[in-house]
Amino acid sequence: MSNFYHTTKGLALKLIPNQLLHRLEPGLRRIAAIPYYGNKYHCNICKTSLKQFIHLSRGDKLCPVCGSLPRHRRLWDLLHTKFMPEGHLLHFSPSRSMAKQLHARKSLDYLTTDFEGKLFTDVQYDITAIPEEDNSFDQIICYHVLEHIPDDQAAIKELYRVLKPNGHVLIQTPFKKGDIYENETVQSPTERLQHFGQEDHVRIYSANGLKERLEQNGFQVQTLIFHESDERQKKLQLKKEEIILVARKPIL
Repeated sequence: MSNFYHTTKGLALKLIPNQLLHRLEPGLRRIAAIPYYGNKYHCNICKTSLKQFIHLSRGDKLCPVCGSLPRHRRLWDLLHTKFMPEGHLLHFSPSRSMAKQLHARKSLDYLTTDFEGKLFTDVQYDITAIPEEDNSFDQIICYHVLEHIPDDQAAIKELYRVLKPNGHVLIQTPFKKGDIYENETVQSPTERLQHFGQEDHVRIYSANGLKERLEQNGFQVQTLIFHESDERQKKLQLKKEEIILVARKPIL
């Protein structure tokens, strides 16, 4: 079944211009997802029941209908159980499925941003120089962003600056054990893939290393560690082990 999905996706990318593809994508996904419908698994973002998720080469389980990955489904679950979005929310590089759901909440002042402009977001902000006033946002979602940013200290300072006191940032990157690994001599995409695991990554964080970096810039940080065991988590096909950092700006 994965071949059917990837073949359909490949043809769409080749034959349909990007702007038009963006508008047609939800309908095309539902067509490509026909072989996956069932009752064994469930996507909590698009509310679709599936007989299986798409197995990607890196081990992730992709929802064929909305394109969510395990980290998106975990975040969506977390938002609904512990960190219900309210007030003014800034979301860096959001998944389309999640952005659509959050934009529909009239009580939420929701702003999406992607610096490269590939995700059709509301704005294109440089995370190291966010054009917003101090203390602007009640909540920020910064998922799988900081590992792409050469000057992550500037990015962390900006996150702190634009966050309201007692507001929080939900942060995740790929994590490893030990210390943060950085190497400024590694520049080419091939070298970055070899050293950092992806062609456009500039470091690999450890959870403790990133926590310390956030605390050095004024944040109070809580580390959420998930170990899967219950049937509901299996139904969503979440990762067995996952770490999320909650960085809160204290009231001074």
